[in-house]
Amino acid sequence: MKSKAFTLAEVLITIGIIGVVAALTLPSLIENHQKKVVATKLKAFNSIMAQAFNTAKSDYGDWDNWDSNIFGDSLSSNGDGKKQMEWLQKYLLPHIKYTEASYSDKYALVALPNGSGFSNYNSLYFFCVNYSDCKKATERYNNSHSRFIFKFSTTYGFGPYDCGWKGTREELFIKNSCNHLCSKTGSGMCAKLIQFDGWEISRDYPW
Repeated sequence: MKSKAFTLAEVLITIGIIGVVAALTLPSLIENHQKKVVATKLKAFNSIMAQAFNTAKSDYGDWDNWDSNIFGDSLSSNGDGKKQMEWLQKYLLPHIKYTEASYSDKYALVALPNGSGFSNYNSLYFFCVNYSDCKKATERYNNSHSRFIFKFSTTYGFGPYDCGWKGTREELFIKNSCNHLCSKTGSGMCAKLIQFDGWEISRDYPW
């Protein structure tokens, strides 16, 4: 009886086809995975910080009664990293799991267990998907695909930065009255866009 089997040429052709398909689909799979990781970390950070503010509120009373040196005009005032850290240590860090906390001349820097972190500048919080990006940042508003701006206010609490936003998705792509938008040249509203889309990074996301 003759046994049936694939020839070497057939096997090589099959492997080649599989390789081509993998080469075409793998980048897309990796990109989708990276987007999911970023969106998941953003959502977690928003939840962790909002919960920390609310928990501290039960300890220290209404936010309006907290030490106010952090709630000034953060867009024009000069930061003080030591004061930022002292404020965080008093109000928020007791309610946050973190692996490292330090400060520079302007910023307080906090590393989170999942590898992300944030820098604090008055009422602004710059979330970094990778904590190393927070440590490298030298400008408050340097544009980056991995740094996202959040803000705390005594009126609305903690959430993605939304200065000047009137509530529609379309305007998040257009420079608004606060000179912010979500684009490769202005990432100030990108966290708000991702939140608006249900904590997902959509196809038209600019980065």
